[in-house]
Amino acid sequence: MSANLTPAYRAAEERFRAAITAEEKLAALEEMLREVPKHKGTEKIQADLKSRISKLRRQPKKKTGARGPTHHIPREGAGQVVLVGPPNAGKSALVARLTHASPEVAEYPLSTREATPGMMPFEDVSIQLVDLPPICEEHVEPWVYDSIRTADLVWLVVTAESSLEGLELVDRLLGEKAIALAPVGREGPDEPRPGWLYKPAVLVITGLDRPDAREDLELLDQLVEVPWDESPVSSVSGEGLEELGRRTFEALGVMRVYSKQPGKEPDLEQPFTLPLGSTVGDLARLIHQDLAAKFKFARVWGPSAFDGQKVQTSHVLEEGDVVEIHF
Repeated sequence: MSANLTPAYRAAEERFRAAITAEEKLAALEEMLREVPKHKGTEKIQADLKSRISKLRRQPKKKTGARGPTHHIPREGAGQVVLVGPPNAGKSALVARLTHASPEVAEYPLSTREATPGMMPFEDVSIQLVDLPPICEEHVEPWVYDSIRTADLVWLVVTAESSLEGLELVDRLLGEKAIALAPVGREGPDEPRPGWLYKPAVLVITGLDRPDAREDLELLDQLVEVPWDESPVSSVSGEGLEELGRRTFEALGVMRVYSKQPGKEPDLEQPFTLPLGSTVGDLARLIHQDLAAKFKFARVWGPSAFDGQKVQTSHVLEEGDVVEIHF
């Protein structure tokens, strides 16, 4: 069976070949694993990628080197979301409100200089948020663009009062690096530019608690060229944050699957998160490679099967399934 590797996979492969540090190689390999088509024809490629990722993760991490400190943030939780926006857009306030992280929150621009990760709880999973330095005319560190390239999802954060200007600035400066942010649910233009990377993004508009915010949102809808499905929020009042969490989880393209040991109740508190379309075999490998090698059959309760249905590794799982693996 043909692998049918996508342009996004090929681009990640080129970044891997050009990578110098272990962190850059790891980020590129993780991108390749996300982008490789999931079917029988790529099983060997997937196994090889997972093996190389595992080896790199086991290597001792260096805090400094010839190229200075690393800014690679290892992915955690259900997915990695980077916050991108112009100065004073409210990114750090969002991360501080939604996670236990403590980014510097200030009224003056360019207060964020490093990548600050934090875990945002959503129901029974956590989503990793990474606050990046702002996109601005003065200067943007090259590693900021690398973080955007390797993330699962982008929050494009602008204020209600200057949303149009913020969108235009980010679009122009990212475009200089052949990166375009595409609203979630839209794959990008019908004829994408060769060599460009189109990242899925959610438009987050802060300052919903301000008096004129809703009028500003109406004006944005009239003027913006790309139709965005906005997520207006307030880090002060908390309005819109719950819906933003749900929209983010759905945009990540993952599902929750719960495990069950034979003869015991299922563990409904700590689900495994897998890409939509994953199989029982994918779950077994995620739990442990040895478990996958000794797999005999599984029983599934949930949307993808009738209760207790006996299935093999090729069975495609759905959100909320409970899986009991026998080996």
